Amino acid sequence: MNGIWIRVNERPTQTHFYYFKKKITAGKNNSLIIDVCADTRYQLYVNGALCCEGPCQGSWYQRYYETVDVSDKLHEGENDITVKVLYCHDGAFISTFKRDRAALWCRASFTADGEARDFQSDESWECYRDDSVSFMQGRGVHTSIPEFERHTAEKKLTKVEISNYYEAHTESGCYNPWGLNEPYILQKRPIPGMQTYPPKPFSFDKKEPRCVELDAGKYTTAKVRFTLKSKEKTTVKITYAECRLTPDGKGGWYKNMRDEKDGLIAGIYDEVEVDGEYVFEPFWYRALRFVKFESEGEFEVTAAEYSEYFYPMHDIAKFSCSDEKLNKMWDVSINTVRCSMHEIYVDCPYYEQQQYDMDSANEAMFTYRFTADTAMQKKCITDLAHSQIPDGMIQANYPSTSIQIIPDFSLFFIFMVRDYMQYSNDKPFVLSMTGFVDRVLEGFRGFEDERGLFGTTPYWPFVDWCPEWPNGVPVGGLTEPLTVSNLMYAAALNAAAEICEYCGKPGAASDYRARAKRQNELTVKYCYDKEKGLFKNTPTRSDYSEHTTLWAILSDAFTGDEAHALIERTLEADVSRCTFSMNYFMFRALEKSGRYDRADKLLDGWRKMLDMHCTTWCENPDSPRSECHGWSSAPAYELSAVILGVKPASPGYDTVTINPYTKTLDFAEGEVPTPHGKIYVKWRKDGGDVKLQYSLPKGVKLI
Repeated sequence: MNGIWIRVNERPTQTHFYYFKKKITAGKNNSLIIDVCADTRYQLYVNGALCCEGPCQGSWYQRYYETVDVSDKLHEGENDITVKVLYCHDGAFISTFKRDRAALWCRASFTADGEARDFQSDESWECYRDDSVSFMQGRGVHTSIPEFERHTAEKKLTKVEISNYYEAHTESGCYNPWGLNEPYILQKRPIPGMQTYPPKPFSFDKKEPRCVELDAGKYTTAKVRFTLKSKEKTTVKITYAECRLTPDGKGGWYKNMRDEKDGLIAGIYDEVEVDGEYVFEPFWYRALRFVKFESEGEFEVTAAEYSEYFYPMHDIAKFSCSDEKLNKMWDVSINTVRCSMHEIYVDCPYYEQQQYDMDSANEAMFTYRFTADTAMQKKCITDLAHSQIPDGMIQANYPSTSIQIIPDFSLFFIFMVRDYMQYSNDKPFVLSMTGFVDRVLEGFRGFEDERGLFGTTPYWPFVDWCPEWPNGVPVGGLTEPLTVSNLMYAAALNAAAEICEYCGKPGAASDYRARAKRQNELTVKYCYDKEKGLFKNTPTRSDYSEHTTLWAILSDAFTGDEAHALIERTLEADVSRCTFSMNYFMFRALEKSGRYDRADKLLDGWRKMLDMHCTTWCENPDSPRSECHGWSSAPAYELSAVILGVKPASPGYDTVTINPYTKTLDFAEGEVPTPHGKIYVKWRKDGGDVKLQYSLPKGVKLI
């Protein structure tokens, strides 16, 4: 049974909930396994119990379906199957692809008392539009879905007609004999469903007749459930805040202590009309630390709970050491990555909720240090590969119904493929990505100027959120080549050479290495200031930054003693400094140049956030917009890969190195995940010596 897509016989001009319903009769002993998908998002309920949700966010070229066993939700007699479908309107910039109306696809393998009663979505189902809920959108330029809800007190359901759309052919690849694709190209979900944890109660910070404030205790992403009660009809505004704001003494507010007593709770909100008792559960997760309820009329919050909601990252690695702040950094890094990791890696869970290449490259690396499960990284790389445009550029964020290009972000895609190779040893998949990698690099070659430098493009040449750089672009970067982009280009060519060597393509690897050497030579020729001993941000301007230095080291433009001296000059000079997005790569440059002793100073930004009671890492150091940005979790790598010292020496950890950095601590111990099992490491200083203990799983060799 292939299953039939059904859809409503109307073209919505606004976002709506639609309820597709069917009744089935079960026996005493039942088996029911359902495959399901919908346009745009859905939740599947059996007898009122939520069983699964989706579809998993993917690309225009593949829409995923979920499979769920709901046998335990059935009872003898009549049972209700309901699929709550959120259809997003045409103007929504979202990360889930859609067509022109709400649609459902379902096929079910159903056995009752030994009798096969299979069913599918067809015209026997009924559908109702929910006119008591409307939607608001406005967090940022892009969002996952237009999820802010406005509810009326009275439920208003309107029956709508449905019709068969077409029969889906999942197993045959969703293409007809003439190679034409079906409207939805269905494939099985490639990652597990999101994990919803048991409900937890909020603590009440304030409880007044017209204002109630709640605290979750730390920043989280969660499904929330509130029971509201009023004697007379009133509209309650429910505001979700990442932190409390501190008064600035001038009538305004700013971010200081994140849990400031009596600080302001402000931000995104839902609205619920209450007349009597109303239970409110928003469809999408909420990112929050604090929640505020306010209304012109009196009301009560009689129950409030949240269920944390993340990608199911199990058996997480461990770390502890003699510095309690570093131990806290480990915990906060885990919380930050988890809050940024759902069906896609999101830049931030509170605002855009988009899968950006640079953010995802960092988040993927940190995830490798937490768990041996690499399914999320593989899906992310697949998503981004599907976004490639004709000139070779990878879209800056994807999946997305709008197109945004940041050239350097295409290079992060290559670094992601190289990192996946190193941590997974999945040669067939890495080999399948080599064509995309080559198109990126050929695309960069297409924008080289007469000197051979990667020059200007029609796109946004974002580098980092340095306060002195307009829109994250070094001054001059809109009209002439950016030095950092050329050095990153060379580093990506070297990464591509590693990939090709692994995949058995020595000729391509040799070509990439030769191109990287040439690119470095040209960048040194046109962009290196011999008098200052620093790389300029552009060929003609006398502006400098840590960014050019770190990528000069990571690209091998400068190596050995030259790299050591370059980073020393840079750290002492008046130059633009990296923010948290680039600090992971700054750590790598310090390590590669033999100056990791300067890394502890770099951690001061994270110490400051801890002092301000942050429970996730901010987007950037100064006046951060987002309180939770996965790209800022660099301590996770430093503590696991450098302080414990465990790194893969060959793809998939078949061989490893263990070289802990011991200068700043008295002891450290922890577990590092690998495809073979966990590596355990413990070291302690004893007088002038360091005593190291470790255990390796079977199949791992120390070199």
